[in-house]
Amino acid sequence: MLPSLVASDLDGTFLDTGKRVSERNAAAVHRLKELGIPFVVATGRPARWLQCLEPICDTHPYVLASNGAVVFDLAEHRILESFPVPREVCLDVAARMRERCPDVSFGVEYGIGWGREPESPLRGDMVEAEHIGHLAEITEGRPFVKLLVVSREMDSDRLAERLMDLCDGLLTCTWSMGGPLGLLEVSAPGVTKASTLARLCDELGVDISRAVAFGDMPNDLEMLREVGSGYAMADAHPLLVNAGLPRAGSHDESGVAQVLERLLTS
Repeated sequence: MLPSLVASDLDGTFLDTGKRVSERNAAAVHRLKELGIPFVVATGRPARWLQCLEPICDTHPYVLASNGAVVFDLAEHRILESFPVPREVCLDVAARMRERCPDVSFGVEYGIGWGREPESPLRGDMVEAEHIGHLAEITEGRPFVKLLVVSREMDSDRLAERLMDLCDGLLTCTWSMGGPLGLLEVSAPGVTKASTLARLCDELGVDISRAVAFGDMPNDLEMLREVGSGYAMADAHPLLVNAGLPRAGSHDESGVAQVLERLLTS
């Protein structure tokens, strides 16, 4: 039976190490369109970081950006729906995070643009922040969909161990970035890739128990468990590997396409 919908993370999953869509992955998505199967990009990236999707933009994929906090129309380059973070709760949690880990700095995603504290690094962003100032200043009078918690002293795994519990019952905290720079991504309570994908499936009349999804990092885990068949990439984070999910090939070997080619011909 063909999948009812296919969802995929980008970095480390649908994109190769060079942050490109392979010809094989692009061909698989075009085949989905021919078969009338919706393709959904579910990414931690903000909406301004979607230029990499040019090879498949003509398929009009749904894009769940900022870990599901934003539903983005790629063809029209506009936000269809967003789920803002409650400001006062966020400021309280951030203050307790800084008390526990004094080195952390903060940034926020507004949906398209972003803001940051002066000491917060750019993280390779090609677009300068619209607002620079203390967290209370950059969140004043403007809705934001994600709090970025950055540490120069701890990687993301260690930062999560130290701070995630401060969000329990108040906000949703996850992470998706490896390397020496630690980054936690904090959304409104209950907002994840999985929750927004479930909403989209309901709107499309799609049976999520027949959907397929791909991912490689902790921010993908709930989504991979929510669908009928969730695949962890070959070099996925240990949290996904230890979850006992079926495995796809490497992102550098078009692992998403490898699975889809089997599913679409079986």
